[in-house]
Amino acid sequence: MAPVSTLPPDFEIVQLAGPILLAYLADWALFATLTFQLYLYYLAFPNDRLFNKCLVYGVYSIQLVQIILSTVDAFRMFGSGYGDVSALTQVDFAWFTVPFTIALVAFIVQSFYAFRIFVLSKSRIIPAFIVAASMAVSVSGFINAGLIFKAGNLTRVTGRSIETTFAVALSGSALIDIIIAVSMTYYLMKNDTGFRRTHALISRLIRLTIETGSLTALIALTTLILFFVFPDKVYYTALDNIMPMMYANTMFAVLNSRFNIVGDRSTETSSMDLISFPTHLQNIGTMSGATAHRGPVISVDREAFSDRDLSLNSPVEMKAIHISHS
Repeated sequence: MAPVSTLPPDFEIVQLAGPILLAYLADWALFATLTFQLYLYYLAFPNDRLFNKCLVYGVYSIQLVQIILSTVDAFRMFGSGYGDVSALTQVDFAWFTVPFTIALVAFIVQSFYAFRIFVLSKSRIIPAFIVAASMAVSVSGFINAGLIFKAGNLTRVTGRSIETTFAVALSGSALIDIIIAVSMTYYLMKNDTGFRRTHALISRLIRLTIETGSLTALIALTTLILFFVFPDKVYYTALDNIMPMMYANTMFAVLNSRFNIVGDRSTETSSMDLISFPTHLQNIGTMSGATAHRGPVISVDREAFSDRDLSLNSPVEMKAIHISHS
């Protein structure tokens, strides 16, 4: 058994172990949400474009590796190394699971939003700026990961270099998220056709864009504040650890926003607009008439419209998940 470090008389271990434990618990909760979102995507969009599929499964694979390595670290801290203070401060895989993964996932997600802004605006200026700024911020995150790996211990994660790269990575990510939210909102409003269902879709996308962009920016700024206000504490880790999962979940939420739950509180859909078919997901677009089925059914909105947020020329088939009580 590893030797147990001696604690100073006035040292409260909860200040060290508490934020780290909360970070691991929150990370697992967000990973469960991400997995559920992946399942919904798999059910609702079997024929989605290859680019979207590669993006979704690629980001999920990165997060799967991250949660496995985080769990290994958590077991070492609170399992095999329980009672040893040095186990709580040892870096191990933390250099990869936090700063490296944040930099990588943030760059992928922000580039995804930049492409969507390009499709909406047909202008390369703002998307190019977002991609270039995101790349610069990610490089700063990679450097920060290397410095943390070199330090080897959380108590030695100090110095001007680490503080600078940490500040650039978090403040830069927050600024980019705000620019994305403002740009997406502006161009979505500009491309609103006024038709009822198109307007409903765009309104939902605007609300989702503002909520997700504001949330990731708020988490990044709060983490930065905690890092500098409490330099001798690890309070910032409770939020820093969940940032990759937050970025992944926001991207999945935007992609999954293309389907509706029939009969939910926000849907105004009549039965004449929908055609139902069983949950074995047979994509029969030429079915005539509605047939009653027992158990869960999936309904497809037959109205095709130009989804300017994805492709200005390709019609989109809105999918709706419906639970039948017959």
